[in-house]
Amino acid sequence: MDRTIATPHAPCYPDLRDRVALVTGGGSGIGKGISLRLGLEGMHVCLCGRHQETLQETADAIRAAGGTALPIVADLSDHTAIAQLMATVAQEAGPLGLLVHNAAILRAKPLAQTSPEEWHRTMATNLDSTYYLGRAALDVMVPRQQGAMVFISTIGAQQAHHGMSAYDTSKGGMNSFVQSVALELAPIGIRVNGIAPGAIRSRHHEPEVPMHELHHPHVPMERSGTPAEIAAAVAFLASSQASYITGHMLTVDGGAMAQISPRDAFL
Repeated sequence: MDRTIATPHAPCYPDLRDRVALVTGGGSGIGKGISLRLGLEGMHVCLCGRHQETLQETADAIRAAGGTALPIVADLSDHTAIAQLMATVAQEAGPLGLLVHNAAILRAKPLAQTSPEEWHRTMATNLDSTYYLGRAALDVMVPRQQGAMVFISTIGAQQAHHGMSAYDTSKGGMNSFVQSVALELAPIGIRVNGIAPGAIRSRHHEPEVPMHELHHPHVPMERSGTPAEIAAAVAFLASSQASYITGHMLTVDGGAMAQISPRDAFL
């Protein structure tokens, strides 16, 4: 019988209930998994992105499961749009308790084929937005001396992907941002962490996913991960169970970073 990877069916962290979360890129892929999980935990989920239809579908799924959700269309490369986004969150949901920055541009292109426009667009969407969002969240969290931030990075920021220099560079900057801001905010108890996913099958949002659908020969666990498994890491880092963890980049990759090469390639 084929084993399955199952999503939690009940909340795990009671302290998250009724807090306000903002999930960027929250309508699809990993972001959708995070939004669904935080909704399950009883959080007021504000999910933003570029496409109203996908945001609405995910918001409807959260509501159907008994949660609350607010879909917001926003361009995160524009700092004025982020100011409006934060104002909408505060007005419609309340003071922000958790920022999860997941939205990103991911294009596989070697440097020789990457135009200046593509490079700058990647940095604006992936890295500049990290500053804009982190700065705006800080303005809400510091006066209240409470809150948490989780930034979704990649294992490619530590060991590079082939042909993804712009993406990996932007996420390397994000990793440094996480550590620097974590040090600034640690004295007042605001925690800032990141997650570095490996191979994730971002379209698998079913409660249970058969193992054979996730097969990946180059990962030590011999499978890709699911959005729900990244979401589980987010929920943990956001909760009081992680109260002594800050400035950390949690790798969730099935063991990929532990190996020098796939088992069938020897260096």
